[in-house]
Amino acid sequence: MRRYRVLIVGAGFAGAEAAWHLARAGVEVGLLTQSLDSVMMPFLPPKPPFPQGSLLERAYDPEDERVWAFHARAKYLLEAEARLHLFQATATGLLLEGERVVGVRTWEGPPAWGERVVLAVGSFLGARLYLSEVEEEAGRLSEASYPDLFEDLKALGFRFLDKEGEVPETPTTPGYRVRYHAFHPEEWEEGTFRLKRLAGLYAVGLCVREGDYARMSQEGKRLAQYLLHELG
Repeated sequence: MRRYRVLIVGAGFAGAEAAWHLARAGVEVGLLTQSLDSVMMPFLPPKPPFPQGSLLERAYDPEDERVWAFHARAKYLLEAEARLHLFQATATGLLLEGERVVGVRTWEGPPAWGERVVLAVGSFLGARLYLSEVEEEAGRLSEASYPDLFEDLKALGFRFLDKEGEVPETPTTPGYRVRYHAFHPEEWEEGTFRLKRLAGLYAVGLCVREGDYARMSQEGKRLAQYLLHELG
């Protein structure tokens, strides 16, 4: 697999937004997701206002607010970018050269390489999902968590906070709650998005701060702007 200038792990609102802006600016981006069927998939229909010029804004259609339709439009826009490679794999750990992150190992076998690596893994680090009497290892309903990546990050010394989120019941899905881990604030620099323990590693989205779809989109856009400045 080729080495990307930026490799983003996680295709939720923050990760997908960052990838889209970077690719549109001419950067070769790899966007890794555990499931192509859940790329930028909302729990509930997104509601404006949205960040101006964002992928979130472009994918929104007030005449068709179905979550699957929104997902399909967002995925189409991502796949339409020539410099963006959207692919399915499960990250299990970081690849290091000395104290610098250069990619991730995957459960499928082939490594994914990047000059910069971004973790946009949402509520999936060491996550447990609770639905009535059922408990499973998942970050969202029917979406597996990242247990191996979480254990690898802990072994590298990263510290985390315990978090919990609730998803309300909808006409088509039951309500549930998720317990997950987010990076300790002292591990992360808000202005640069860096995870300071290792060079070349960044984080964005729910794994570092809470927020709605618009805020996650704005953070992804802000990360892209920072990386464009850093990459020159």
